[in-house]
Amino acid sequence: MLNICLTFDYEIFFGKNYDSEEEILFRPTEKLRKVLESEHISATFFADVCSVLQSRKLGRAGYVKAFEKQIRELYQSGQGIELHIHPNWMYSSFADGEWCFDKESYRLHSFGFEESKPGNGVELIRDCIECLSNMVSAVDSSYRCLAYRAGGFSIQPHRELVKALYQNGIRVDSSIAPHLVSTSSTNSYDYRHEASSVNWWLSSEHEWWINAPEEKESLYEIPVATENKNPLSFLAVRLLNERKIRLHLGPKKGTYINEGEQSRKKIRAYWDYISGYNAISMDAYCADYIYRQLKRYYEKHRCADQGGTIALIGHPKLAEERYVENMRRLIRLLKEDSRFCFSNICEAYQRALNEREKSMGDVKK
Repeated sequence: MLNICLTFDYEIFFGKNYDSEEEILFRPTEKLRKVLESEHISATFFADVCSVLQSRKLGRAGYVKAFEKQIRELYQSGQGIELHIHPNWMYSSFADGEWCFDKESYRLHSFGFEESKPGNGVELIRDCIECLSNMVSAVDSSYRCLAYRAGGFSIQPHRELVKALYQNGIRVDSSIAPHLVSTSSTNSYDYRHEASSVNWWLSSEHEWWINAPEEKESLYEIPVATENKNPLSFLAVRLLNERKIRLHLGPKKGTYINEGEQSRKKIRAYWDYISGYNAISMDAYCADYIYRQLKRYYEKHRCADQGGTIALIGHPKLAEERYVENMRRLIRLLKEDSRFCFSNICEAYQRALNEREKSMGDVKK
């Protein structure tokens, strides 16, 4: 069986925001919550808590209060709440009703990991975990933050970052998108090396794709799902009936931090898109197409024999009505197929621990 974790990066846009935070983040998230609750699905919301830390500093109490209130409501309705860090918030400013986002500190690595230096990355991780824990502990004193997703998938180089996360109680990472590569001016990563299995233990002592012993300060990797395409059939369908693949949404309510960069020629970029790997994203594709890609993933990775857990990525800031209904259709398609099941990130991790303990018990026998 292939375990599906629906995940949402709970954040606003890092370029321009064309509407209020209520319209961009809070109201769309409430629509998602209602569908998830009605379909009895526990998803995972990776909360961008640096926005809260910086908003507190700058006296934006209304945003902080609304953020905290919704995170608690999500948790109480059965949704998973985990850690998402966009560190550039800490050097961003707010003036004349809008944010001016810093581009130089988009990756956590720009803060460094030397604890002797003030304002280091380890300190920020600790502050973010404390912020999120205090937020959720108000409704559940037993809450523990277990999982992390890097802003922009950027965990490389991962040695010091994995060590800092583990030492502060994080046990799961969901930042790696296998086969993808980025060389933008704000974030960079290269995940083109082949991993040995769907899930693995990410260690500070080994390359990211090597399955490390769990006891070696390692994190359980639940990767962002990616899949490639048959370029000819994809192109044919795209030209004849694009709506069978692409999810057509209304105008975006903001822009991305690196939007407009032209690092490659358009023809080459488009060929890479149709011939290479892409995230199986709820932000981009129709439910039927995502379902086909997941069936392909299931067969390619021999999930009938090995199982596995993957994360589908989405963003509430894109969740207009069509988006929400597309997600509902995807949930129902997957529910009807016995090859797939749903869980949140924390539940999937606990299942992995149980399976590991069972296998160790069988070996001892």
